[in-house]
Amino acid sequence: MTTSGLAARYRAALECWLPSARRWLYRLPHDPECLCYGVGYHNHWAIQAHTTAFAAVASLAADPETDTDRTGFSRDELLETALAMLRFTLRGHLAGSGACADGQRWGHSWISALCQERMQHGVEAIAAALTPRDLEGLRAMALSEADWLLDHYRLVAGLTGPTNRPESNLWNGALLCRTAALYPEAPRADAYLDRGQVFLINGLSMPADATSPRRLDGRAVRESFVGANVFDSGACNHHGYLNFGYLGITLSNVAMLHFFYRGLGRPAPEALYHHVADVWPLFKACIFPDGRLARIGGDTRVRYCYCQDYLIPIWLLMRDLLGDRDVEAFEHGWLDQVATEQSRQADGAFLGERLAAMADASPLYYTRLEGDRAVTLSMGACWRRRFGEFSAVPTATTAPLQAWQDAWHGACLVHTPQRLASWAWGAAEAPQGLCLHPEASSMAEWQHNLAGHVAGPGAMNSAVVQRHHETAFPGGFATCGRVQWRSEKLYAEGEPDVDTALEDLAVAALPDGVTVVGLQHARTLQRVFLREAKGLFLQIPNDVYNGFRRTYAWAGGSIDRRGRDGMTSRDNAPDGWLSVDDRLGVVALYGAPLTVLHPAEPRITIRAYPWNAHARAAGGCLYVDQICMGAVDTITACPPETTLFDVGFAVLAGADTAATGRFAEANRQTRLTAPAAEVRLLRVRGADGRDYAIAANFGDAPQPIALPWPGRLLTAGNAATALAAGETWELPAGQAAVVALA
Repeated sequence: MTTSGLAARYRAALECWLPSARRWLYRLPHDPECLCYGVGYHNHWAIQAHTTAFAAVASLAADPETDTDRTGFSRDELLETALAMLRFTLRGHLAGSGACADGQRWGHSWISALCQERMQHGVEAIAAALTPRDLEGLRAMALSEADWLLDHYRLVAGLTGPTNRPESNLWNGALLCRTAALYPEAPRADAYLDRGQVFLINGLSMPADATSPRRLDGRAVRESFVGANVFDSGACNHHGYLNFGYLGITLSNVAMLHFFYRGLGRPAPEALYHHVADVWPLFKACIFPDGRLARIGGDTRVRYCYCQDYLIPIWLLMRDLLGDRDVEAFEHGWLDQVATEQSRQADGAFLGERLAAMADASPLYYTRLEGDRAVTLSMGACWRRRFGEFSAVPTATTAPLQAWQDAWHGACLVHTPQRLASWAWGAAEAPQGLCLHPEASSMAEWQHNLAGHVAGPGAMNSAVVQRHHETAFPGGFATCGRVQWRSEKLYAEGEPDVDTALEDLAVAALPDGVTVVGLQHARTLQRVFLREAKGLFLQIPNDVYNGFRRTYAWAGGSIDRRGRDGMTSRDNAPDGWLSVDDRLGVVALYGAPLTVLHPAEPRITIRAYPWNAHARAAGGCLYVDQICMGAVDTITACPPETTLFDVGFAVLAGADTAATGRFAEANRQTRLTAPAAEVRLLRVRGADGRDYAIAANFGDAPQPIALPWPGRLLTAGNAATALAAGETWELPAGQAAVVALA
């Protein structure tokens, strides 16, 4: 049957990519039947990169419609390459008879099951060409891994810290269940299945599972419960932050086992789907209409890669399992973005231009990212072709959440037709927020976004959250907190790390569906040298996904800035406001001029850690412009107690130039007399024409607040406290409040 639609689009992207993979293929001198992709080492990330590429090649080899002119491989060469790559995997395993390119073997680790799950559809695709030796190698590898999980691996789970293992519990449980299904004659097959189901229960496990009587696969959930990996809110604290990407990785492994059983024509264990339908509305709320993931808790890694790529199997799962018709638009939107970046590469690589420096600094990291994109596209190509584009599955829809809050991470989200606004204190590079139109995903960046930024001369600069408080109310939220900026890994021998500044900040998403107001005050703690001190700090990506062009417009003028042009510029908005591409408004309410910084180099890198403080050596992965207030961008000596910035601003989602200008004119005089130096008090006219008062107490003691107008103090739920004109209420230390004025 001739395929069309999405299956063909997935296949076409892989066909164009394959010529670029040739440079990374290596035939082992000691075993010419084995071919590896990437560095070919035995360690876990190297074997992950290799097996993802194998599955992509295998899917092309098995697809009767593969265009061999595009791939640059004949049909025989495609199959031979796939088989040689599989044999490298099998013979280099601890159960095999050979070794990897470094002379060592791989396997028996917390992550060794993952590559086997991700490559399974490739194995199935070329099953007819496998020799008895290949089949025995697959069996030996699966049984060896399953036995190791039974005998040596300790199953743990936890909401935070090193025991938080939703994704690895899922993929380890999947390997056990898959092995039991493939080899029912194995002496321990029943034990594999039983233990695998326990692993699955403890994948997306939540605290309420500890007492849940719900029965899955014949036993109560509470009987299998080891610990919770996901908060009852749906939040996941993987790698120490609010990590929606790894919630996605966990769901992607659900998808892989789901389609394995679908191919067998048998139902999967009920435990596989534990809490999947519960977290999908939240996860879906964090997907832009074009398929890009809104990482409202941030990301420490390369933008638009890895976790983003593994949305593809999730979408296919939700289409097949829940019938969600919206996922096909996500797929088309993401494939458009993949094609945009891929079209710029002469050899068809996915990421070659943007990550050229990374390819030089770390061939392992680069090939891993290329492989992740390839394998997920191959899942789309294989499963949509194999299961007839899911045309027999009735369609439905799942409504995404419009508002969400998680107290542990200090996270809030409101998602309306014109505005996606979020804040997270427990973020990857904390704190960070978003305010943008849901259809303007290319404007999303997470790194300290909307939180101000202070950087000393060290290789690592981070903000340590000292306190936070948030209140969600219908249509919005208010949050306030304090961070201490720290600079680490300084250049000179013996030079100590330094605490550079203390910053208090508050953010309010108004219930007008458009506006986010921010208040920031930062001061030095001692005499320090700073590379950066920037209030506001709205980062606007200016790279491949927006066509390398941003337009910043204000009354009577505009500027165009080209991403990756190697130029540096600094421009002040003359009237204190501007609109970005007629899609996002920014207004300085008080404190400092509004400045657009255009750096020559890509400022967004992978996050530097103590073991990886040289992250910049691998190059930036994204160019951004920075909209700031009071922007210091050169090395500067600052005495103690220097005010670095004391600013207030508004960001308007979806606002064009005219709307931003009207908002700025209506809010020329917003700052009110505050009862104490630690209090910030503003009156702002929202996009709905209503007036709001925003109060923030940056001090360490409660402060009395009184307004000369009547209003309603917005609080959680549908409740609101009525306030008469001049009535005093107490604002606790470190909190912010919004009053809808009458």
